[in-house]
Amino acid sequence: MSTSKQIQGDVYRLLANSVLAESITGNVYRSGMRPRDSVREDAVVVFTAGLPNQIHEGVVTINIYVPDIAPYENGVRVEDGERCEEVEQLAQEWYHTIRKQTKYYFTLQDTIHTTRDEEIHQSFVVVRLKFKFYDEN
Repeated sequence: MSTSKQIQGDVYRLLANSVLAESITGNVYRSGMRPRDSVREDAVVVFTAGLPNQIHEGVVTINIYVPDIAPYENGVRVEDGERCEEVEQLAQEWYHTIRKQTKYYFTLQDTIHTTRDEEIHQSFVVVRLKFKFYDEN
């Protein structure tokens, strides 16, 4: 039977060794490991929920941070919509590739989307992966 950390690690490795990870300016982290003051495009893998049955089911969330921009040089920061759209597309392409590389059966729980965190002046692309896999033990 797999644990949350094992499942999180599997998704972390799939992401860390991908074109998506190469396309962002930062690094890939497990939940709680991203530097608090980072202003880079970092991806964070979070184990969200799981049910330990013969067929494991659950959700892993990936947040890909994108720094906000100040387009009018007036100190007001806004979402970098163009970059967020690019990252959403890269995440969509990554999702389609991992469906063929792993023991997991992944589906999207939500549409890949962007949310803003005004406190840290960053937006983040949210990828929620529902997973299923058969535990052979």
